[in-house]
Amino acid sequence: MTAIIKASTCNLIFKRYINLSFKFNAKPEKAVEKKYSNTVLLPQTKFPPKLNGAKRVEMDNYLIEKCGFNELYNWQRDNLAGPDFILHDGPPYANGAVHMGHAVNKILKDITTRSRVIKGQRVHYVPGWDCHGLPIELKALSALKDQKDKLTPLEIRQHARKFAEEAIKHQRESFISWGIMADWKDNCYFTNNISFMTNQLRQFINLYEKKFIFRAFKPVHWSPSSRTALAESELEYNEQHSSKCATVRFLVTELSDKLKILEGRVVYALTWTTTPWTLIANQALAYAQDISYCIAEDPQGNCYIIAEDLLSTVTQKIGALRPILTALGSDLAGLKYSHPITGESMPFYPASHVTSKVGTGLVHTAPAHGSDDFIVSINNNIPVLSLVDEDGRYTAEAGAFAGLDVLKEGGDVILQHIGDNVMHTEDLIHSYPYDWRTKKPVITRASYQWFINTEPIKHKAVEALESVKMFPRFREESYLNNLKQHVLQRPFWCISRQRAWGTPIPVFYNKETGQIIVDKEIVERLCKLLEREGPDCWWTLPVDKLIGHKLLDKLNIDADKLERGNDIMDIWLDSGLTWSAVLPEGQQADLYVEGMDQFNGWFQSSLLTSMAVQGIPPFKSIFVHGFTVDRNGMKMSKSLGNVASPEDIIRGGKNLKTQPAYGVDTLRWWVASHGVQHTQIPVVNTLLQNSVDSVQKIRLILKFLLGALHPYDAPNDIKPNYLLTDKYMFHRLYHYHKETRNFYDNYEYHNVCKAVLNFVANDISAFYCHLAKDRLYCEEVTSPLRIAATSVIGEILIVLTRSIAPIIPHLAEEVWLYHPDNLASVPLYHSTHTLPNDWDMPEVEKIMDAALDIKSILNRETKSNTLELEATVKADAKIISTLSPLQPESTSSSSELCNILQVNRVTLIEDPACETPKVCLKSIDQSLCKRCRKYSESAPGQPCMRCIQILNMYSRS
Repeated sequence: MTAIIKASTCNLIFKRYINLSFKFNAKPEKAVEKKYSNTVLLPQTKFPPKLNGAKRVEMDNYLIEKCGFNELYNWQRDNLAGPDFILHDGPPYANGAVHMGHAVNKILKDITTRSRVIKGQRVHYVPGWDCHGLPIELKALSALKDQKDKLTPLEIRQHARKFAEEAIKHQRESFISWGIMADWKDNCYFTNNISFMTNQLRQFINLYEKKFIFRAFKPVHWSPSSRTALAESELEYNEQHSSKCATVRFLVTELSDKLKILEGRVVYALTWTTTPWTLIANQALAYAQDISYCIAEDPQGNCYIIAEDLLSTVTQKIGALRPILTALGSDLAGLKYSHPITGESMPFYPASHVTSKVGTGLVHTAPAHGSDDFIVSINNNIPVLSLVDEDGRYTAEAGAFAGLDVLKEGGDVILQHIGDNVMHTEDLIHSYPYDWRTKKPVITRASYQWFINTEPIKHKAVEALESVKMFPRFREESYLNNLKQHVLQRPFWCISRQRAWGTPIPVFYNKETGQIIVDKEIVERLCKLLEREGPDCWWTLPVDKLIGHKLLDKLNIDADKLERGNDIMDIWLDSGLTWSAVLPEGQQADLYVEGMDQFNGWFQSSLLTSMAVQGIPPFKSIFVHGFTVDRNGMKMSKSLGNVASPEDIIRGGKNLKTQPAYGVDTLRWWVASHGVQHTQIPVVNTLLQNSVDSVQKIRLILKFLLGALHPYDAPNDIKPNYLLTDKYMFHRLYHYHKETRNFYDNYEYHNVCKAVLNFVANDISAFYCHLAKDRLYCEEVTSPLRIAATSVIGEILIVLTRSIAPIIPHLAEEVWLYHPDNLASVPLYHSTHTLPNDWDMPEVEKIMDAALDIKSILNRETKSNTLELEATVKADAKIISTLSPLQPESTSSSSELCNILQVNRVTLIEDPACETPKVCLKSIDQSLCKRCRKYSESAPGQPCMRCIQILNMYSRS
């Protein structure tokens, strides 16, 4: 579409227009003489021009409670047609007060669902909460201090449940206050609800029977501070972690055939480790078969086996070495060495993860403490040696080292014990995994855990992602590849946690044999017990009650020989299975909406579980938003003290002068403007103030539109006389509606905001209202020209209000309350509106574009009051012909073209020599009509002829 007027010109006109025209329910304009004031039809409405502070909060609360906000979700379920648009809500943690991340996520979801409802489509949206797991347990127990270590699992569950319920209560109140459309009373899901837990237990046994779930002794991320296994998604990486690294020599005790030439020499294998505390658990040295190794001699005659490419790096650390022999990695097969602590003879094994890029080319292998090391043990049938307990301390099997904390003194003590065989130590600053809740480092530790085998799932999942759409569309390829890579790199998924607050893994163990008992009938019985006895029955009932005598007899099991499992399920399995509890049976969600961090979290856990259970993704589309940061680009967190509260933005802080109450719509506009296109969403006062200003601009134009619709007892049977300006505005409305609808459907809410502000400033304020105000103010109530203008303004008000309603619903509903035709106070969302296709009038656009091109030329010629000027326009025949519907005569002072150009008179001259139109301006010598403020041809001090006629009608009445 052609730009109507230059932006700078539009802003100037808009400001003047606001100053001159937005005076409602007050005295008439000073510019209009008092004797004419009662004949000028100024806009009238009680809609307030501004709401600040307590009044803004009061109005927001009123709209929520009295204007159908709380009932809207159920209303649309009962009154709108399907098929449903299904948005599946990723559950937030019930672990504290709401933060800006909640605001971004929930508001973007609400804009999405409201944009569907406003166009008449029924929505399926069930909000939920993640109620289990370590984040909540830690928060619940934090106030108990020393007592927390003495609590029973049942007591822990009671404290955690109470904490979660309180957190949900406060979060729900906030979400409701933000205008989030949902059935908050009766249709939410909670992962600790019995119905959710029973569904999860049934899905567990389903996955177990499909051979996806198994139990094994494997190394996992272990948090000593939380005393539980962690998933990759529960880690955060500290880029400034410092590790003591050591270069250690192991005495070779048996040479391979290739190295028999060194018989009688003292030979060492040199290795480098970032975790010296694991040296006690060393079970092999790993080498790469295709790497070139060298045997280098020190000044004392000792020989060292090192990767040839790393010789210079190693010599910088331990001193000069002279290479005397080279060998391929495959030539190291058969070598043996003495364990640096126990003295046992240990083997060398080939391994694919060994490289010559760092270290020494020989990798110290402790299968209990590394996934690559563990694979070496599997490939070579090495029994895994684990000497570290749940607290991260050496066990009694570690002998003299028992009880030492491996992350504190453990490594140093081990190195001291090794003594002269430690050739070099250094401090390395590097990225290291930390527990995302305790903010303390984790270790890799082998233990018995339950896993989901992702291998048979993830390649099918990646193939299925080809049919999934990713938004924003301009990042679709990178985001889709990101998710695919996360899925492909996913190792075995550890789904067991050594905690009490969660859904139990429904298994029993034979105390004598260690046999695992997993049975579908036992799970079904447990589900019924949960429904009858409550969610804690796994911890309160004895084994014979949990299994039941009939099942015990059937399975031929003695209850006294059994013990229940103490593990709970990973909360990512809880949330990853929400689709099976919330979505209509057999249906995919149309959309998932979450932040970028969920590529490694909820997007992935949902995808993998759905592919395993039903063979398809749970979603058709994914909309990814950014995360909030402070003015320095730092991610917001309580530990950094840079958290901003959405409640403070809405209701104001303790000091209302420094932290004013901006209201819900300001927060929502900020989210819509910045939550889509930015990967980092800055929470800064300048952007918030921009949102305040934007919402206020929209409010002012809506006030004018409402005021212009003041009925003034106009009859309903007068046929409007639409000018080309009116038809052009219908055309612009048609395309504005189409444009914003397309933006909403593609989740481009920032572009909706831009389109709204542009439409308000240019099309409505600077163009239509500016040109129509003479008809609105100075024509007679019964004038077909005025009826046409109010008809257009009525349509502008409806289309504009409906276009902003998904983003700023409070303002939209407030406007609707004041609409002069809404006498029954029907909520906006209960109304419908369709734009006719015949509003698409490209032929009118062509005419108006020609006129507006002339207007742009005119604006460049002068900055004075153009109503005091007459214009001569020279152009070729094609342009003159295009302009003729706006001015059939060659010269006119009352044509529509005069009004568009805002001059007193226009003369059109056809000039074939004009390649581009030329505009000549000159002053006029005519009087100002003190009623309509136009320069007319009437006598000095007298109204114009049009106004005289209207005044005569007033005098007769």
